[in-house]
Parts: sequence; C-alpha cells; structure tokens
Amino acid sequence: MSFDQSIQTRLMDWKSDLPNKANLKKLGYKVFDFSDLKKRVLAVRETGHSRSSLGNPAEKILNIFRRNQRIAIIGVSCRTKEDLLVLYGYFLEPAFHNQSSLLIHADQSLDQIFGHCRWQEDHWRYPWTLERLKYLVEIGSELRCVPIRPQVNLWRQFWNKLTRQADTSIPPSIAVHLDPQQKAAVNAGDGVVQIIAPAGSGKTTVLIERVKELNRRGTPAKNILCMSFNRDAKVEIGQRLEKVGMAEVVVRSFHGMGLAILKEENQLRNKIGELGDSILELLIAEVEHNNLSYAGKSKTTADVRNTISSYKLSDMISPEDAFRRDQNFESEIYQRYEAELKQRNQLDFDDLVARSVHLLQSDSKVRSRWQKQFQRVLVDEYQDIEPVQALLVGILAAPEDSLFCVGDEDQCIYAWRRATVKRIIDLDQVYPGLERHALIRNYRCGKRITKASRKLIRHNKIRFDKPLHSGARIKGIIICESFESRAEGAAVVAELLAGEDGDEMVVLARTSRLLDEVRQAYKKRNGRDPGIELATVHASKGREWDRVILFGVDEGQNPHGQSSKSEEGIEDERRLFYVAMTRAKMRLEIISTKGKESRFLKEAGM
Repeated sequence: MSFDQSIQTRLMDWKSDLPNKANLKKLGYKVFDFSDLKKRVLAVRETGHSRSSLGNPAEKILNIFRRNQRIAIIGVSCRTKEDLLVLYGYFLEPAFHNQSSLLIHADQSLDQIFGHCRWQEDHWRYPWTLERLKYLVEIGSELRCVPIRPQVNLWRQFWNKLTRQADTSIPPSIAVHLDPQQKAAVNAGDGVVQIIAPAGSGKTTVLIERVKELNRRGTPAKNILCMSFNRDAKVEIGQRLEKVGMAEVVVRSFHGMGLAILKEENQLRNKIGELGDSILELLIAEVEHNNLSYAGKSKTTADVRNTISSYKLSDMISPEDAFRRDQNFESEIYQRYEAELKQRNQLDFDDLVARSVHLLQSDSKVRSRWQKQFQRVLVDEYQDIEPVQALLVGILAAPEDSLFCVGDEDQCIYAWRRATVKRIIDLDQVYPGLERHALIRNYRCGKRITKASRKLIRHNKIRFDKPLHSGARIKGIIICESFESRAEGAAVVAELLAGEDGDEMVVLARTSRLLDEVRQAYKKRNGRDPGIELATVHASKGREWDRVILFGVDEGQNPHGQSSKSEEGIEDERRLFYVAMTRAKMRLEIISTKGKESRFLKEAGM
C-alpha cells in the first residue's frame, strides 16, 4: 500500500491537552463539543417504551460516525459513571464498529480513569463499562495503516456504513432460501444486533444462518455460544447446527450454562433439585410458629417458591440482606429455605443461574476466563428472559459485545416469571449502538390467521410499530362460535374431538381449569381421556399445529379477570391471545359464551 493511498493513524487517540481545533480540521477531523453531544444523548435516553418505529433512537448520533472518517470530541468529562456510560455507548463503541478514527480530549488521562475504584455499576455489580472501555482502548490504540477513502466512492461508503457492512471486510454471504429481511439479519454487523422475530417468521433459521456467517467471518465454532430459554429449543438448535456442520458450537439453556460455570469452577453442591412441597410446608409451619403474627395468612408452596425465585432472580439478594431490608414472612422463609438447602448440600435450579452470575460478578479472573471462551454470543427468545439471565448474557458477551438477540416483544407472555416486554424494547438503552432488524413475514399461519392476529396485536401500545405480512400460500380458516353456556361449549368441543387422534390438532385454553371442563365433557361422552393434546396457552409457546381450538374465549378468561384491572395487564393478556392465535397453521376455531365474548375477538376483526 503506497503512502498516497493510506494514512498512518489510530482508531482511538486519547489526549489530556486541548488540541487546536483549526489544526484538527486541517487534518480532516470533524470536531464536536462533548457538552453539546451529551445534550443530544440525554434527549435520546428519555425515549419511552411505546415506539413509533423500529429505528434506533440514537440514529442521528450514530450517523456522525457513518458519515465521517475522522472525528474529534473535545471537552469530554470523565468524572461520573454516567459520563463514562455516555462516552462509551454513544461514541467509542459506534466509532469502533464504523472504523472511524476517534480523537478524545478528556479531563482525565486513561491511566487516571483505569486507576479509579469507583466505576462499579449498581446494575452489573462490577465495572462493566470500564472493562469494555479497556478492551476498545487496547485494540483501538494500535498504530495502523488506514486506506484513504476515494471521493468517488463516498455514497457507496455511506451505504456500507448504514447497513453496517463496514464491520467486516468479508463480502456478505448469499443464502438463497432466505427472504430479504432474513438475509439482512444474517449479514448484520459484528456488534450488538437485535432481531425482532414475529410468530412464524423463521427466527431459528436466521439464528442458524447467523452462526454459519460468524464462522465464515473467522470465529471458530467452539468460541460461539448459543443460549436458549428452554431445553426443547436448545435441543432443536443443537440438532440443526450439527446438520450444517457446526457441531462444535456451544449450545446451552440458561440453566445449562449456569451448571457448566459452577461445575468448572468447583462451586456445585452434591445435589441439584427443588425441595418438595412437603418440606416447604414444614418450613412454612416452622416460620409461622416462630412468629405468631404470620399465622392464619394463606401462603401456598407455590407462593413461597415464587417469592424465593424473585429474591434470587430479580432482586439478586442474599437471605441476610433480604431480611435486613424486609423483615417479613417472605424474607424469613427465604432464610429458612436457604438454610435447608445448605444442610442438605443442595442447590435448586434457580441457584444454577443466580450463583453463576454472582461468581462472574465477584471474581474478575473467572469472569475473564469465561468471556475469552466465547467471542460471539447468540440468544433465542430474548423477550422471555429474567433479570439475572439478562445479566448472564451481558457479562458473557463482554467486552467484545458481539451479541445477537432474537425475540419478539409481542410474544412476551411470562410477566409472572419476571420477564418484561420493556427489556426487549429498551435494549437500545443498554446498547445505544445496536443494529436492529425486523423479520416481517409469518410463514406458519394462513393469510386470514395472520391478518387477524396482526389486527389484534396492534391495539397494544408498548411495542414496536412494525409490518406483519403473511408468507404462507394458504388462506387459512377461522371459525368463531358462541354457545349459551360454557358447559355447552365444552360439550361441542368434546364432539369435535370424537374420533380425532394425532399430533396436528390441539385444544388450548387460558387456564388448566378450562381444560378440565373440556376433559370432563369428553369423558362423559366417550368414557376416556381425549386422544388430542389439551394445553394452556403458556405451555403452547414455541409450538404449532395444523388445527387449533381455543376454548373459553370469554371476558374474565381472555383477558383474565385478575389482569383486567390495568392497561398493562390487558396488554399482557392481548399478547397471550396473539400467541394462542398464531399456533394455528391452517384452521383456528374459537369457542365462547353468548353475551360474554372476549373483547379480543372484536379487536381482531373476528
């Protein structure tokens, strides 16, 4: 490379002395004042959960790095954690991924910043941003030859920046079986990428193709981690990767990942499993006996399990700290529960994730060891993850932040399990430079089913406003019937099931109690259990059938009465009904009670 074709530069140059702005401009730098940029950032960070588009709120700021090869930011303050978050997330990381040369004039040297002990972040419980900054400084401060961009190619360069192709010098792969949106997702840049994947849009195919693409870009398969929300999805992903020659890719459920970390670091106990209901009942009685003020209040084993899970997976707090904070029945039972586990030398399943995250947070050597093992991290069903699982993902993906998150805010149905639709919508507040793509075609459902489900879910406000089209060739069938009573409806469902047997049909309902009504009606008619699967809508997530019968689609059931007291609860229920509808590929039958039909039927145009 001759001298007139290149310049010798650093991707990052950090200065404590104020440079001359005129000289910087002569050298080709676009100069910005940090205080002005920070005002723009703060406006972006006030973005709410209701999004009018899929666009990244920081898009106008990110365009600075797409349009300019050399950028100088003057007057940078590094006094607070907030300053460091803004500087890293909105300027340093985007500059790196767009291969822009960045000059920083700051009030502290890098040695001063790295020497401080105040950078631990409350959310991450370790210096998450600082460690990522160190990584960028190490790879960005090396002197290198950078080609001067020919003037004639400026528009093509801008397009490459816009599509993040500047992240890699390797031409994009060509997967002929993918649609344009799927291809764009697979060929996205190397930073944080968020894929919004509606029902039936081929998300698993995209994830598999993305793994192949990352391997093609040079990442060894053994250094790629795929994480899934449940064991069935993990098995499917693993089998499909094996079929395409990617068997060395590490595929784990969240619990499986936690188990691997604790086992490798010699942090396991002799037994893994839940304490039985009989043991929990004894613990409840013991706590009530020791404190009479707790007696007489209804506390089921299910309530206790949920309380303890919240302490471990949401609050992420020890029993001692929980009791100091709360001093109530819940914190006392948590203490007694953990003492029982310790006495039995046992961990429960929540411990696998919670304790592995705590270990990664508290031990920098362990953290570094696991981060170096995985250069790329991919996550399926991101909308379903809990707070501690989100931490596990973010820690393992650091410091490179090569993270590929696949999910759909419209299918977030596990609020009772500490998932929240806001986590997937607000990912661009955690990673301001992320690249977002939406898959827009439902290949699973017939056209009528896709149209009705789209019309329904657009009533939700907390979501991305995105296109949803049918990719199926069949029109599909929707039948809605109302009966004088739910018992009559159950009898009709039993009649529909008579003589049916197989895996291509299912009866879905909002609750197990509704399914029992169908089961009893069928037994009364046929003298045996149905040969067709009966499942709650929650249990149907991730599955599909040719024919789906939705039973008990009444107000008070869909939406459930307990959830109808707030707009947030109604939106949760609407997402659940959207999931129920989109389980059907060819035929959707809806059974309700006359005069009590769910509002969702009208909203869906049914």
